[in-house]
Amino acid sequence: MFKKIFLKVLCFALIFSFIPVTGCSIIGDFKENLESRMERKREERKEDDKARSFSTANDFEDYYEKEIKRALQNNDKKALKGLFCEAVLDNTYDMNEGLEYIFGLEDWSEFSFSGGNCSSRKEYHKDGRWEFVYCRVDLAKGNEKYRLFYSGYATCRDKVDGKTRQISANLGLANLCIGKLNSKGALENPVYNYISGIGHPGRDKAEKIIGTVFNIYEPVKKDGSFDETATDEALAAIMTDGLKNGADKSELDAFIKFIRIGSLSKKCGYFFYLREEGGAVTVTGTFRFTLKDLCIKILIKDGKIDGAAVQEGDEEPKPQSGKIKGFTELVK
Repeated sequence: MFKKIFLKVLCFALIFSFIPVTGCSIIGDFKENLESRMERKREERKEDDKARSFSTANDFEDYYEKEIKRALQNNDKKALKGLFCEAVLDNTYDMNEGLEYIFGLEDWSEFSFSGGNCSSRKEYHKDGRWEFVYCRVDLAKGNEKYRLFYSGYATCRDKVDGKTRQISANLGLANLCIGKLNSKGALENPVYNYISGIGHPGRDKAEKIIGTVFNIYEPVKKDGSFDETATDEALAAIMTDGLKNGADKSELDAFIKFIRIGSLSKKCGYFFYLREEGGAVTVTGTFRFTLKDLCIKILIKDGKIDGAAVQEGDEEPKPQSGKIKGFTELVK
């Protein structure tokens, strides 16, 4: 009897002797798993911040106005660049030039915003919803006044690989530019923001070409001003001699005819990308015309059009120097 009791006590003692060790092990594993989950959540939040979507255009405006102001006041080029979406950063060759220009305009350590407003363009379809937001706000820096323009996706849901989800590469700023205001509150010089990235004087000719080709403003005249009565010869003046002499005449005439078509008939996409490819500057973008989704690519040489191609779909065409391709079928 005594032996049985002794054995039971011994068993209980052995069992309880392992509990602290096992308990510590369980607690340790739980803590490690919790920390691992928290780290994953932190990384997910970082990704969400990098590719943030917004329920309204005003939410987009509030967020980016604060972030742009913080980056400017802290003289933080990296932070400002980081507000742009992945698609723009991967397809814009002159981001650094834009950053140098913006931060070289003023010492932005102290300034104020006023009179901000925004508008948006929405597209709804069975696979998702897109909303592109355009914002502007005035900056006061001492006696100097500027106007800041910025734009980007608030929401970009679409079907990818059979599933509807956010296209994170498109979420973020698409364009940012600053123009100086005169004493009457008007811009001293035109501000162009058709091409994604940061506006600066070095890209003005490319911006004007896109503005002309899509008739965003009136075609160019011989003296460099703009007028919708511009002649075909005046439009040809923004093309290189190599293009005018080397392109098929029917294609060149079709290209000029396309340029003269009103902007309401040529619904542009949200991003025009400015790249440097093989020593040439190119501008690429998508648009909708005659119920077709199209992609255009323009070669630029010495500030003039040196070649252009257009084709249906999202795939980029391959323009050649001195050639026009795809416009005859488009405007026939």
